[in-house]
Amino acid sequence: MKNVSIVDVAKQAGVSVTTVSRIINNVNYPVASNTREKVLKVIDELQYTPNKAAQGLKRKFSDIIGLIVRDVSDSYFGEIANGVTNRASELGYLSFVCNTGRNPEDELRYHYHLWQHRVKGIILAGGGFDQLDYKQKLENQVVRYEKYGLKIVSLAPQGIEIPYVMINDFDAGKKVTEYLIQRGHTKIGFIGGPQKIFASMERLKGFKVAIDAAGIEYNRKYIIISDFSQKGGYDACKSLMSECKDLTAICCANDNIAIGAMSAIREHGFSIPKDISVISIGDIKDAKYTNPPLTTLTIPHYEMGQMAVDVITQWKEKVEITLSTSIFERESVRILDN
Repeated sequence: MKNVSIVDVAKQAGVSVTTVSRIINNVNYPVASNTREKVLKVIDELQYTPNKAAQGLKRKFSDIIGLIVRDVSDSYFGEIANGVTNRASELGYLSFVCNTGRNPEDELRYHYHLWQHRVKGIILAGGGFDQLDYKQKLENQVVRYEKYGLKIVSLAPQGIEIPYVMINDFDAGKKVTEYLIQRGHTKIGFIGGPQKIFASMERLKGFKVAIDAAGIEYNRKYIIISDFSQKGGYDACKSLMSECKDLTAICCANDNIAIGAMSAIREHGFSIPKDISVISIGDIKDAKYTNPPLTTLTIPHYEMGQMAVDVITQWKEKVEITLSTSIFERESVRILDN
């Protein structure tokens, strides 16, 4: 494959070389947003290496680690960020936290900017999107990183082959469901995360497998989709309870959903866990302060972030690490009488 030049980018994008240069160097010159997007798309498709990065190839990588998160205000990502930044600092590295706001296009732009600045490695937190265009672009980035020795580590499933340090999301969904079944529950609702997020999909699959293995009749009405927020959990739980009057327990795809769901349950005049038990996945800091304290599957967020930094700075081989999980029993699940 021939080396791609700035002229090739300009020709395919239908713009001048000067325009491409302005976009690459982010100079203070007005460029139409649609033109900018078109040029960045061509750069990605051609895997063009701008001069800044090309010159960097002759030197060592910078002492910077990039962390891309979906929502920096979410405790889940906050704990991961703490692990990453603290460990990076201990090892003498600077860390950048890039917040995408759960926007796939913003995420891909961060990949491009971090690549330009020759970071030591990129840590990708949050489940990938089941969208063909997104997966293809992410795969192109991973191929580029591998070609030049820049390391990338994912902390959640992305739907492509990529080094990872993460939990088994299918197993997580299965574990929390089995926990309820073992305590006599058969009328179990499930509030899942967004349908197109791989982590959400895997947790729902685990729920379904556990229900089927226990011989419990599958009822699609017991499953409702939310986003990963407390408001999303609140709204979804209200809808679920209005549709299904016989629930004794609810599995939530993450703790934020569970916190919102618990508010909705109390608002309906029900007691937790006397009337409805609640279990979730994550064990964020807020989980122990809910009323009652939330039983949840523990994800080692902080340690996951630390380990990702170690992988980028110290490991030479490609890694695929699945971390163990366990259920932290608090007070939100009741054992049903036979």
